[in-house]
Amino acid sequence: MPPSHVALSGDLHIKIVSSSFLPLVVQVSRLEGSSVHPLTTFPVYPEASALKKNLTLVRVQCGYFSRGGQYYVQIKKQPILSINSSDSETITKVIDVRWPMPQLTVTPENLKTYPENPVTSILTFAKVECLPVQNTPPSALPEFWLELHYCGHSLLNCGDGSSSEQTNKTSHQVTRGLVTIRFQVLYSEQVRGLPGRRVFIFRCELFGLSGHYSIFLRPTSSDPAIPRTAAYVKVDWSDQFVFNVHAHSIFPCETHNGGVKVLFQYPSCILASGDRVRLFARLRANVASLAPPTTLEYIAEQKVIRGQHTLNFECHLFTERYIEYCFVYVSQSISGAVADVREDCVPTLPVSGKYHSNALNLSSTCPKYC
Repeated sequence: MPPSHVALSGDLHIKIVSSSFLPLVVQVSRLEGSSVHPLTTFPVYPEASALKKNLTLVRVQCGYFSRGGQYYVQIKKQPILSINSSDSETITKVIDVRWPMPQLTVTPENLKTYPENPVTSILTFAKVECLPVQNTPPSALPEFWLELHYCGHSLLNCGDGSSSEQTNKTSHQVTRGLVTIRFQVLYSEQVRGLPGRRVFIFRCELFGLSGHYSIFLRPTSSDPAIPRTAAYVKVDWSDQFVFNVHAHSIFPCETHNGGVKVLFQYPSCILASGDRVRLFARLRANVASLAPPTTLEYIAEQKVIRGQHTLNFECHLFTERYIEYCFVYVSQSISGAVADVREDCVPTLPVSGKYHSNALNLSSTCPKYC
């Protein structure tokens, strides 16, 4: 009998050498904690063709080895009436059943926020060839969670997935030594048993922020022998976010037909009413300086309803007290986090020549988080 086996990788073959023609009884058990649980017991009769070789071949069905751990194979001679029962012999062998190694792949590995094509992950367990036997108790089936984590702009925040919970859109902070790991669980799905192959398709709205994402296969048990694995995705901001203010200056506002119009485009699967356009005003400090400091003040905002591509900010929101107004397109992800994706600033009064804005142009830089 081999000293080790891989769970669900095929039948276990045992060779029994015996000079006796008595029937045998084989029992397979598994160690669970401090208890041994029998899995199957069946008789074995020597084959006529093998009698001359004193050799009996036994096959234990693959599905009994449904998880890794320590198993016992007990072989006992079955006593008959003419032989005292004390003459029966028992042989017990220990077999180490290893866990099959999981593999996760994700396609594509690099994408834009709110991708048009589906993000697919495939989970496989190497060498798995069969299913557990019928009526296998739940305790004999390993349980995992497949989770999608948002790790922010550092891959180090992804961790190893061992500390998350089975709750969607939950933020986590884990401290390991001097390192603090922060991530959000955006999606989770239960995986029972050891599937040979399973496909997961992630909805596009799950990828609403730029940064690093990880897909983890995490066992519910804390047993370190149970394998886990991960795959990673890098997401950049979608080029489909386009934002323009339809004005060269705020005043005279009457020329804008009652307000300043903003025009925008976005990916098709943004949240139904999560995005918005915010209006800020820049105030110059009243000090004698060639380059006086400025501050940005919040004025108002309007929600973007999916399917809408224009908003109007009425004239009463503006005053000549400020030197310019900045319109910011804000995208909200499924986790509730928001990010400034595009910004366009317009001078309050008409200026001659080229206007130089002090505002940050978010269309060519990394987004800011609010």
